[in-house]
Amino acid sequence: FSMKKIVQVAALLLIFFQPVFLVAQNKSDFVGQAGLNATIYRGVEFEKYYFRYNGSPYAYSDDFERGYVVYNDVMYKGVLLNLNAHKDQLPIKIPTTGNVIELDKSLVEDFAIGHRKFMAFTLENSVAGIGEGIYELLYVGKDKLLKKNIKKYNERLQTSEKGIFRYFYSANRYYIIKDGVAMPISGIKHFAKIYKDKKKEIKGFIRKNNVRYIDIADKDIIFSEIMEFVDNN
Repeated sequence: FSMKKIVQVAALLLIFFQPVFLVAQNKSDFVGQAGLNATIYRGVEFEKYYFRYNGSPYAYSDDFERGYVVYNDVMYKGVLLNLNAHKDQLPIKIPTTGNVIELDKSLVEDFAIGHRKFMAFTLENSVAGIGEGIYELLYVGKDKLLKKNIKKYNERLQTSEKGIFRYFYSANRYYIIKDGVAMPISGIKHFAKIYKDKKKEIKGFIRKNNVRYIDIADKDIIFSEIMEFVDNN
């Protein structure tokens, strides 16, 4: 090739690849400005719900709260998290852009959202009696009290004018991990069955505190109080 030909080819290559270089540079700059250099922010965008609904697919609120997460053996503090109890997923919000990223659940170990603490069970740390997934730690003592936050989706046809009514509702489950085995509980009577050696004391505690009917919203507190009583008596 002559010098003239080489110059022409170089010019063509520069023109051809310039947009690619610019895109890469712009993306890099955006990543740096948005603080996306952390591994935790690299993932697929969390799939939104593109329809109106009642209730919430999230465990407690649609709002993201600050907390921490141990992800792929690294702890990230002060991140914005929320638990989607419908998909059993932990989305994280990028504070600078508002984008929501879906974390790889297999890399999630434990995390906290506000004052609530959670842990993920996988094949590596599985416990007999429960499946894989994210569980809330309601009480940790000699034994553990876990809550599986579950939101189910349903829809029903209303009048032709109103259309379809779509909604999420709670179907939470509770477990006690005792001697390495998870046992399901749905009511206060199950505590006396699991802790047979303290059956009399548990019944006395329930009677003394007039705990008979438990509202769904009170289950977390009452179950935790009974666990604490069992631990201390």
